[in-house]
Parts: sequence; structure tokens; C-alpha cells
Amino acid sequence: MIHSTKRTDVRERLRRRGTFQWIHALVVVLSIGLTLFAWNYSRQQLQSKIQIQFDREVERVVGLVIERMQKYEEALLAAAAFLEVDEREIEKDRWRNYVDQIDIGERYPGINGLGVVLAVPRDQHDSFVKTQRRMHPEFRIYPEHDQPTLWPITQIVPEGPNAAAIGLDMAHEDNRREAATKARDTGLSQVTGPIILVQDEQRTPGFLFFTPFYELDFDSKAELRSVEERQQHFQGLVYAPFLVRNLMRGTMEKEKRSLGIRIRDGSDVLFDEHNESEPAFDPDPMLTKEVTIPVYGRLWTFDVWSDLSFRRNATSSQPQTILWAGLLIDSLLIGMFLSISRASRRALKMADEMTRGLQSVSLATKANRIGIWDYNPVDGSLQWDDAMFDLYGAQRENFSGAFDAWNERVHPDDREQASAAVEKALLGDTNLDIMFRVIHPDGSIRYLGGQAVVFRDESGKAVRMLGANTDLTEQMKMVDERRHHLREIARANVDLKRSNDELAQFAYVASHDLQAPLRRIVSLSDLLREELGDSLSGDAKMFMGQIESSAVSMRDLIRDLLSYSHIESEKRPLVRCDVQSIVTAAVEQLSEVIAECDGDVKCDALPSVEADPQQLSQLFQNLIGNSLKYRGDSPARVHVSGETFDDRIEYTVADNGIGIAPEHRGRVFGVFKRLHAESEYQGNGIGLAICKRIVDRLGGRIWIDDSKLGGAAFHISIPINVDSEVSDSR
Repeated sequence: MIHSTKRTDVRERLRRRGTFQWIHALVVVLSIGLTLFAWNYSRQQLQSKIQIQFDREVERVVGLVIERMQKYEEALLAAAAFLEVDEREIEKDRWRNYVDQIDIGERYPGINGLGVVLAVPRDQHDSFVKTQRRMHPEFRIYPEHDQPTLWPITQIVPEGPNAAAIGLDMAHEDNRREAATKARDTGLSQVTGPIILVQDEQRTPGFLFFTPFYELDFDSKAELRSVEERQQHFQGLVYAPFLVRNLMRGTMEKEKRSLGIRIRDGSDVLFDEHNESEPAFDPDPMLTKEVTIPVYGRLWTFDVWSDLSFRRNATSSQPQTILWAGLLIDSLLIGMFLSISRASRRALKMADEMTRGLQSVSLATKANRIGIWDYNPVDGSLQWDDAMFDLYGAQRENFSGAFDAWNERVHPDDREQASAAVEKALLGDTNLDIMFRVIHPDGSIRYLGGQAVVFRDESGKAVRMLGANTDLTEQMKMVDERRHHLREIARANVDLKRSNDELAQFAYVASHDLQAPLRRIVSLSDLLREELGDSLSGDAKMFMGQIESSAVSMRDLIRDLLSYSHIESEKRPLVRCDVQSIVTAAVEQLSEVIAECDGDVKCDALPSVEADPQQLSQLFQNLIGNSLKYRGDSPARVHVSGETFDDRIEYTVADNGIGIAPEHRGRVFGVFKRLHAESEYQGNGIGLAICKRIVDRLGGRIWIDDSKLGGAAFHISIPINVDSEVSDSR
């Protein structure tokens, strides 16, 4: 199967094979080069990862500060709205009650208090002071200044730590006056420049947060569009004093971040952790970043440095490990090349032993249509047995017994590869183990496998190659079909998992982001109902009820969507669950509904199962609640039972309700699938979808059948041995 080669050429090749040649040196050099490349690439990837981690941490820290300021603004806006709709004089007790109700200490950590600043013309100074002294006997406006309008603080809660601020005139100092004036003229919340609060004994940097409120004419419904209109109707400011150190402490504790922060307002430093007294201070930080953002009329600059905890978390020995491992592999390569010559002599001895073994199985190969061939690399002669001629579709009389005779029958696309494999085996680089195609005289193509051993003399020269060919055509067809099916299955699984992950993430994020405006709607609705009270007309009360009802429906829908998306995302471990106790607890949760409809829920002894306890409780509570909701005219009757089979446990929740028609039983488990109008039965059509998703995670199934009680029967089948890996992948 190979061209004859002169004896001197073969011997020279074998001699070179036993020495360290240039090709070996090239392999070692290339290996060292790849090692250095991998080391440098790993080092760059590590640096990129550290940079991404630092940037993400910076965004989080700055985002938390801005988010906290936005929450503070919400408190100020709500207080301003309270004062605008309440036309009575701002009294001390009423203001304290309002601030106590919104609980600023708990809801808005970092805030020093919530107060009121009123605009007072200078010519009304005496009468105004006299009025205020009814609430604050020692009230006075200070310090003196020459501005035409006075802006004194009249209320502040809590008053104890902020008592020194009562009567302080915002107009006496540029930072306070400019921010207050800007808030009045724009109608927007404003932050002052850095100031020292009169109530701060430590004299640390602070600022005031202003939100204006106006005298509104609700009858005319006029909007204050111009600066002149806002100045004309301006009453005062709701304000909150802040110490920047308290703001940062309320926003994010130092132990929960690995960065040091300095906040500047222009050239003034508001907050600074870049000093050696800080526990995790790094004098030579790995990374730094400066971020400037607008904050309610001011520009704050955040100078962010990595600290020692960041350095510890970012340290990795991976690049050094790759470098040393690569150098070790290079050393092993050199040792391997040096051992090749010794291995060739041992291979000759093993080949002789294998020859005797091959000769002993000659009869067996004939019976199994295994073709045997014998090649002499010295004179180039090739011998085939009868099975070889059948495999190649050739006739003995037309076979010349040389390399070309075999080569002509190999598929043109496989000739070079097959010849190179034979040459490589003769040189001792590897054993012969190849697969190639041959073309029969009728044009059909067959796949053949070829294996052989090489026999050598004492000098290491190849003197014989003995091998066998087998027909692999049918096996290759099966392998190709299997490979095709596996690729299709793998592609479908990847697409399905990506689609499910994206849908679950979308449902969670969308539902989560909808809650903030919903809470605002409910809060404002409650505030309007409380403030306006009996002054609401009949239509207004109806509209207010519709707003509250819609908000509740939206809240329930969001909660159910979050529950639906959490089923897969939480992936809590499965444990052995006492189903009897879980169903009993579910019935207790529904006790008010059961009493309201004069219902009766009976429960047989239930077998335990491997599951998520929280999700299993949600499953039975949804199914029992569904039976109570769709109860019809008769009092609701629900029966929960369970039965153990060889490979599964089956639970049944049966009722005497209105039932479900057979043609609708499959689609009721879809998201938002309802069979009745909301005016007939309340709900959002997601409860049964949650049930199906819970059962799917356990590798089970859920279906609906007719109930012996006259309504519907929900059947849940769960395998006895739930594969945790399967459940986690669902």
C-alpha cells in the first residue's frame, strides 16, 4: 500500500527518528510561545474583568446616592402637596402629626428632619413673629440682613435636635437664598451649595433640600406656567437638612462596598474617605474614577478609589499558574522527544507478538468478512485475502498487487489522508488506524476502516505491515443520523432555554418595575381621600373607588407574575415534604373564604413527596382556592386525596363547582387564560399557569377530569424519585 523505498532511505529515516531534530525544536519553541501568549492573554482578561467589576461598583455606589436623593425628593413633594391642598394655617401639632405618619426616620434614613420655610415681606415682620410665638414662645427671625423678603424656618420635625434652626432666615446667606429663590421661580426641587447646619455641633459639611409650595386656585384649575405667576402665588418651601456623612451612612454602609468615595461640590469637599484613618484605605489604589452628575441644581463630583478589600478580591494567581503549567508542559515535551528512540525498539518487540496473534485469528476474519492484507515496505508488494476483494468490489485477476492498485480504488478526496497515515505508521510516529471511502465498479461508495501493526528489525527498520479492513458503511449511516438528531436536539434545547430565561427575566423585571408607580398611585389616592373627605362628589367617590380597585387588581397581577417567574429562578433544593401538613396549612390560609361561602374542605391521609415546600403549598392553595371560587349555587365541597403507585404519587383535588368543559381543559393552564368575564369571577388567569409550572419543575404532569362530586377534579402526578438536576434545569 505504499511505494517501495530504498533500504538506505528507510534506515536514514529511522536513524533521524531516534535523534532530537529541528522539528522537535520547532514544536518546543511553538509550545513556549503559546504558553507566553496564554499567560499574557489571561493577564489582560483578568485586568479587563477587574475594570468591569470596578466600573459596575462605581455605577452602583453613585446610583444609590442618586436614588436616595430621589426618595428624599418624593418625601418633600408629598409634604408640599399636603400643604398646597390644606389651606389652614400651618400649626406645630398638625405638622408634627403629618411627619410622624410618613415616618421619615424609618423610610428615609440619613434625613435630619422635615421642616417648613415661609416667605414673609419685611413689613409684616412683627405680626408674623407674634403669630409664630403662639406655637414657639421664644420664636425670633435671625440673623439680621438687608433683603426685602424674609425666609424664616417656622416648623421642623423632629424639633429636639433641630431646635436651633427655628427662626433661621434662609435669606441671610447666599447659598441658602440662591437655592430657595431658584426653587421658587422654577417650581422644581433644589439643593443648596455646601453649608454648615446651625444644629450640627461637629461643623461638618451639609446642605438643604428645598421643594416649593404655592397657593393654588382649585376652582380655576390654573397652572403656574410663568416665573411671575409662581412668584405671585408662592407661599414657602418644604425643606430637609442633611449632613453628608449621615446621607452616605443611610445610603450604603462602608462594609458593603470595596470603594472609597470623595464627594465634591465644585472645590468644596462634602464627604471624604480618602484618608489613612479609614480601615481599608489603599495609598496606591488599583483603579480610580471621577464621575460628575447634576444633583438638583448642583454639580456633584464623585472621586472613587478602590480600597484594600477590592485589591484582595481582585487578586488572582491564574496568569502565573498558566505560565508555570505551560513551562512544565514544555519540559515534558522535551523529555517525550528524547524517549521516542527507546520506544521504537520496544514497539518492534510488541509488533512481533501481535503478528502471531493476528495469524491465529485469520480463520475468524474470513467468517466475519474482515479483509486481511499484508504489505512489504521493502519491495512494495501487497497481498490481499478473498474478503479484501469483496470489500473493494475487485477481481483477483485484475489486481496487480502494488500500491497503485489499492490507491486507484480509494475515493479521490481520501487518498492523500490515507497515504499519509500509512507513511506515518511506517515511520513509527503512530499506529495505523484510519477510515476512508472506496468506489466500487458500479459507482457505489463504501466506508472502510483500516487498522495495522508494523514489524521492524533490530535496527528499527519497518519490514512488514499486517492489517485488516472492515466495512463501516452501515455504522457511518447510523452515526450521521444520530449526529444530525443530536445537533437538532441541542439547538432546540439551547433556543428553548434561552427563550425561557429571557421570558422569566422579562416577567420579573417588568413586574418589579411596575410596583413603584403603583405604590405611588395608592399613596396619592389615600392622601386625596383623607384630605378631601366628604367634599368629594358622588362621581368623584366612584372614580376614586375605581382607581383603588384598579390599583389592587394591578398589585395582584404583579404579585402573581412575580410568583410565576420565581418558580424557575429561585431553584430552591427539593426536600421530603409532609403533604398532609402543607394542605392543612393551605386550608387555614383560606379559612375566611371557606367561612364566607359556607364551604367544606375534606382531606384524606396524604403521602409525602420530594418537592419544594413553599411551591407545593402554593400549588394546593391555588387549586383549593380555585374550587371555592367557582362553586356555583350550592355550598362549596372540596375533597383532597392522594395515592402511591410504583413510580409516582398522584394527588386529586375534587369539587362540586361549575366544572370545566372538556374542550377548555387544556388551555386553562396557559397564562392569562380565562373562561369567564371578570365581572362574573374575579382573577387574572395566572393561578393555574403557576400550578402547571410548579408541577413541570418536578417532572410531573397536571390534568383535569370530571369529579365524582359533580364539578372538576384536578389530578397531579409526581415521580417518586425526582431528579434534582432535571428539576433545576426546568
